[in-house]
Amino acid sequence: MGRSVLHPASLIAALLLCTSASRAAGQDAAVQSAAAAMARGDFQSAEKTLRAELEAHPGDSWAQSLLGVALDNQKRLPEAEEFHRRAVAASPRSAEILNNYGTHQWTAGQFDKAETSFAAALAAAPSYFNVLFNLGVMATYTGHYERAHEVLESALRQQPQNVDVLYRLAFVEEATRQWEPAVTRLAQAQKLDPRRADVQKLLAVTTTELGALDDASAAWDRYLKLEPNDDVARRERAYTAARMGKLEQAIAELDWYLSRHPDDPVGHYELAQAERTVDMVQALAHLDQALALKSDYMAARAARGSLYYQEGKPESALADLELVASQQPDDAANLDRLGQTYQALDRPADAVRVLRRAAALTPENSATVLHFARALADGGQTEESKVVMDRFRQLGPEQKKNVPAGLVEYLSLTPGQRHADYQARVEKAIHDHPEDPAAQVDYLKLMIEDGLADQVATAARRIAALKPAAAVLADAGHALLASNHYALARDLLQQAASAGPRAGDVELNLAIATFHATGAKAGLDLMDRLPESERSGDYSLARAQMLDASGKLEEAASAIDHALHAAPERPDLYRQAVALLAKRGRASEALRVIEEGARILPEDREILLLKATTLEFASRPDDAGSLLAEVQNRWPEWPSVWLAHGIVLAAHQHYEEARQALETAAALGARSPETYYFLADCALRVGRKDNAETLIKQALKLSPEDPWIQALAGRIAMERGEYQLAMERERAAIRQRPRFVEAHNSLARAYAALGRKQEADAELEMVKTMQKASSNDEPPYLGRLFQGSLLETTPPRDW
Repeated sequence: MGRSVLHPASLIAALLLCTSASRAAGQDAAVQSAAAAMARGDFQSAEKTLRAELEAHPGDSWAQSLLGVALDNQKRLPEAEEFHRRAVAASPRSAEILNNYGTHQWTAGQFDKAETSFAAALAAAPSYFNVLFNLGVMATYTGHYERAHEVLESALRQQPQNVDVLYRLAFVEEATRQWEPAVTRLAQAQKLDPRRADVQKLLAVTTTELGALDDASAAWDRYLKLEPNDDVARRERAYTAARMGKLEQAIAELDWYLSRHPDDPVGHYELAQAERTVDMVQALAHLDQALALKSDYMAARAARGSLYYQEGKPESALADLELVASQQPDDAANLDRLGQTYQALDRPADAVRVLRRAAALTPENSATVLHFARALADGGQTEESKVVMDRFRQLGPEQKKNVPAGLVEYLSLTPGQRHADYQARVEKAIHDHPEDPAAQVDYLKLMIEDGLADQVATAARRIAALKPAAAVLADAGHALLASNHYALARDLLQQAASAGPRAGDVELNLAIATFHATGAKAGLDLMDRLPESERSGDYSLARAQMLDASGKLEEAASAIDHALHAAPERPDLYRQAVALLAKRGRASEALRVIEEGARILPEDREILLLKATTLEFASRPDDAGSLLAEVQNRWPEWPSVWLAHGIVLAAHQHYEEARQALETAAALGARSPETYYFLADCALRVGRKDNAETLIKQALKLSPEDPWIQALAGRIAMERGEYQLAMERERAAIRQRPRFVEAHNSLARAYAALGRKQEADAELEMVKTMQKASSNDEPPYLGRLFQGSLLETTPPRDW
C-alpha cells in the first residue's frame, strides 16, 4: 500500500518560515511584518505586504522568495514560479532561497527539479539542516536511496531525536529492504512521539515485510486509533490477520471493506488470499474480480495461477503464470511455480529453463534448488541434477522466519538471550507483584517450557492459593494439561469450574485431565455432565479415547464418527482418530476415516500423507506407494513425505531406495532420531558399515535413552569388529528395556567374540526364557508412522 508523504505545505510552515524569522533582523519592517503574517498562516496579508515591498524594492530577492512561498500556500503555483525564479536568479548561492524554490517544485510534483534545487542549496550551505532533510526526502522520491540515506544520516547527527528524520530514514531503509534497521528507527520515533500516525503506519508495513505479524497487527491497531477513518488501513490490518491464520476475523473485515469499496482490486486480491485455504471457489472468484478491475495486477495473476496449480489444474494455471513471468522476469517465486507447472504438464525442457532462472535468482532457496534438481533429472540431465542436488543438500531445509512478538526489544538478541530476558522480566514481575495471578501463570508456563517439574508443581499450587478468576485458572490448567501434568491440571481446572462463570472449554479439559490422572470411568462421568450444546468434535474424540481405554470399542468407534460429523473440516480430528484406531490395530476403520478426510480436505498434504501411511498399514502397499509418490511430487520440499516414504521402503526391504529418500528427508530438515535410525539401518544392510556408524552416532546423540537405537548401534559395532563397544551398547539397550530379546542375543554374540563364553551362554539361556514369553522387540517407529505421530511438525494434543 502507499506510504505516508510529508506534505510540502507543512514544511513551508514548520521549516522554511523559521529561516525567514532568522533573517528578519536584517530586513526592513515590511518584510518582518510579512514574515510574521506567514508564521500565523495569514498568507493573503503577507502577499499584500510583500507586493508593496517589491514595488519599492523590485530587486529584493528575499522578498521575492517569500512572496513565492505565500503564493505556494495559496496554491497559486504558476504565479509563485515566476517569483521563485527571479529570487534564484538574483541570489543563486542563497541556500534559503534555493531551499524555498525546491519546496515550491516539490509542491508542484517536480521531484527531479526539486532534488536539483536542494542539492544546489546544500552545496551553498552543507550543514543546513532543512536542506539536508528536504534533499533526503526528494532523493527518496526520485529513487536515489543511497544519497537519501547519506544526507538523512547527516541530518540525524545534527538532531538525533528528530522524529521526521527518523521516519524518513526508516522510509529509505524500508524501500531498500533493510527492514530491521527501519524498525529500529521507527521504534525510537514511536517512543518520542506516540501520536505520529505516519510512524505507526510505516511500522505496520515494515514489520509485516519482516514477518513480525504480531507487531504489525499491534501497529495497525495503534494507527487506526489515530486515524479511524482510514479504510485502506483497516483492509491491511485484516490482511495481516489473514497471514496470522485468523481467517474468520480477516474474512469478515475484508468483506466489510469490499462492501464499501467494491471496485478495489487489492481488496479482492487480499480477500482471495484469506479464503484460499477455506473456500477455493470463492478465492478464485475474487481473483477473477481483481483482474477484471485491473488486468495488469500481477500479484493477483500469480495468486490465481498458484491456486489453479494447487488444485491440480496446471493447464488453467499456465496462462497466468506465464504472463507474470513475462512481466516480472525476476519474480523467483512465480518462476518456481511456473517450473513446477511445466513439469506437471510434461514439458521438462521448459521446466528446466524456468527453474534454472529461479534458482539463479534465489540460490539460497533450498526448495527452488530442489525443484530445479528434480526437473533436471526428469529431463534426462542426470549429471547436472546430481550437482544441483548436492547443492540442495548443502543448503539444508528451507528456513522459515518466525519473528517473535516484541520485535524491537529482541532484534539484536539470540534465542538464548531472548529467553533469559523474558525469564528476568517474568521473575521480576512475580517478585514485585506476587499477588498477581497473571504473572504467576507466566512463571508457570516458563517452568513448563524449561522442564522444571518441581517448580511447575510449586507454581501451580501458588496459583491455586491466590484463588484467581476462572479464566486465569483455566489458562493455567490448559497449560498443564498440554504438557501432560495431568494431576496438577485437574486440580486447577476443578477450581476453575467451581469459580465460574464458565471459561471456555474448562469442563472438557477437566474431564480429560481427570481421565489421565484418575481413570476412564471418572473422566466419562464428567463428560456425561456436559450439556449437549458443548459436545463438540473435541468432546466426541476425547470420549472415544476414554471409551477405548474402557474396552468399549464399538462405542469408541461411534464417538469417533460423531467427532468427525461435528467438525468435518478439522484435519486434527482425522489425525487423532486415525492414531487411536491404528494404535488398536483397526486398519479398515482407520482407512475409512482418513479416506473421508481426504475427500473433504483434498488439498491438505498432511491428510493425504496420513492416507498413504494408512494404506500401508492396511496392507495395500501399491496404493500407498502411488499416493506417497503423488504427494512427494506435489510437495517435494516437504521432509515428512520423504521420511514416510523412506520408512515404508525400508519396511519392504528396498534399502537403497529407502536410504536415498531418507537422505533427502534429513537434508530437508527431518533430522529426528528415527530418521538417523533408519538411515543407519539401511546403510548397514547395503554394506556401508562406516557410514552406518556415523549415522547411528547422530541418533544416539539425539536420543541416548532409546533402546532400539542402542541395540542397532551395538549391531553396527559388531559388524565393524568393535566388540567391546558392541557389548557396551547392547548393555545400555538392556538397561532401558530389560526383556529385549534381540539385544540379549547381540550381547551374547559380543561376549563370544570377546572370548567370554560363560557370559555368552548365560545370555542365550535368558533369551530362551524370554522367547517363551513372546516378547515383542519390533521398534515402535512404524507403528508411530501409521498413527501419524512420527511425522508431526508440532506436538499433538495428548488426550
